[in-house]
Amino acid sequence: MFDLSQKVALVAGGAGYLGLPVCRGLAEQGAAVMVADVNRAGLDKAAARVRAALPRARVDACFLDVASEDSCRQAVAQTASGLGGLHILVNLTTQSAGRRVEDIAEAEFDRALHANVYGALALARAAADAMAPGGSIILFASMYGQVAPRPALYQPPMNPNPLDYGVGKAGIIQMAKYLAVYWAPRGIRVNAVAPGPFPNPAVQASDPAFIERLAGQVPLGRIGRPEECAGAVAFLASDDASYITGQTLAVNGGWTAW
Repeated sequence: MFDLSQKVALVAGGAGYLGLPVCRGLAEQGAAVMVADVNRAGLDKAAARVRAALPRARVDACFLDVASEDSCRQAVAQTASGLGGLHILVNLTTQSAGRRVEDIAEAEFDRALHANVYGALALARAAADAMAPGGSIILFASMYGQVAPRPALYQPPMNPNPLDYGVGKAGIIQMAKYLAVYWAPRGIRVNAVAPGPFPNPAVQASDPAFIERLAGQVPLGRIGRPEECAGAVAFLASDDASYITGQTLAVNGGWTAW
């Protein structure tokens, strides 16, 4: 199951904490993978790590800034020409000003939503134009696109998860539904993955009390491991999910179940 040996995947945000395991997971299932990211230094390292783990995998890397429509088109074109087509798009990118509700400025809010919402649309549109029937687009949302952050978890001086992040992720959930219906006649599926608490290693190391508070809100009693998003993506990317579109798959240890 989840055989992707005839597929080409473009993973936007592929050098990130969740993106790298997704790239590796797709490559493990046989997909040729284009690792795309705005972080040029991290991009090359991420691609090298996937190649080192899977020497036979076809892995390439390209720069991608989802806030730029031209960059989105170029990344899609580079993937299609360099790897022989495009069948899977995974977009893990996100941007936030990281401000409190009282402090965020109009320009900062607009900039975050442009990257998170319009950027996701621009990249999905470019990818869809390059896809034949059977293509799969997977957008990354978040549990905070479904529920609000609990302020008690974010004890001072920590700020709650920012508003612009949650608003953008809520938009992604609706976008997945809309585009799934819109592109269904073309045979292109669109779904979202909504991760739960996956704090990065720096946060885990610097604030173990916060990690403990997060884990206490999860029915499974722990935070997520980054590779636990990879299986969800591989499933939605594969033909085993050929009758699934317009859905948001929660990968959150049960956070939104109570």
